[in-house]
Amino acid sequence: MRLTILIATAIALCASAARAQPLWTWTLYEDPASLALANEVPDTEQLAAVLECKPGSGAAKVSVFPKGDGVAPVAQEFRTMDPAFAEFVKTGKLSFKTDGGAGDIEMKAEHRPKLERFARLCGA
Repeated sequence: MRLTILIATAIALCASAARAQPLWTWTLYEDPASLALANEVPDTEQLAAVLECKPGSGAAKVSVFPKGDGVAPVAQEFRTMDPAFAEFVKTGKLSFKTDGGAGDIEMKAEHRPKLERFARLCGA
């Protein structure tokens, strides 16, 4: 009986700890006038990165929030045909430096179809 209670308590503690971790994901927001691909904790103001463009413009603004709090981004604009951006779409990895700091993004393979769609819709 005590063993059962201990096991149930351990399972409950593990489940509670798992819920306490924020769930970061990539979300694609589509609108006829603009697109955004955000690395975020849904329904919060926690942002790690945001890619924005006007469909068909051929350019994307990439903003990285080093503290993950949506404040003080490091941003750079890329042409969608730029080799660095094309490599990002292919590998899910992007690093850049500006006068304002450095930005790094690493996207897991499961989210890359969203990045591919973003790049395709943004491209000229």
